[in-house]
Amino acid sequence: MRFHRTLAIAGTVFALASVAACGSLPSAGSAEEAGNFLKSTLSCDGIDFASPREVQQVQAMGMSGVNGGGQCDDPAGGGGDVDSLTVEDMEAFQTAVKGNEDEQDDLMIGDDFAVDPSSDDQRRQLLKAGLMFLNCSPDFKVPMGSASDEGEAEGCVTTDFSKDLD
Repeated sequence: MRFHRTLAIAGTVFALASVAACGSLPSAGSAEEAGNFLKSTLSCDGIDFASPREVQQVQAMGMSGVNGGGQCDDPAGGGGDVDSLTVEDMEAFQTAVKGNEDEQDDLMIGDDFAVDPSSDDQRRQLLKAGLMFLNCSPDFKVPMGSASDEGEAEGCVTTDFSKDLD
């Protein structure tokens, strides 16, 4: 299984979170449903699901509320594999990751899952499918004309804006 990428980029994964209060975000309910969402949105060749041991490793790294995950293999258009996590306690999870600001605005979230895309094309496709970026940077201001909503953790927002999106 190639879920090791999520474990290798723990700093990035720490920035993953979801916002349960935002009813317009897509919901997955399980790692399998998150995989199906990615497969239909990004045309993945397949989904590798995290084993219980891999999920425990992510939890041991301080990722509160994680209950599953997977990886979208070889999405159409290239850009590299895409990792996802399902989260059962969004408030606890977002609180746990708030302190890590690295690449937060490049991470996409749904109602109960988070996605780490690896290219701008993937980010655009995920935005069209309803996911939003998570940003918990203390100095972040949502630009005029961009959509946003409050996150579960104080100081976090979900938005359709990313300063890194070309």
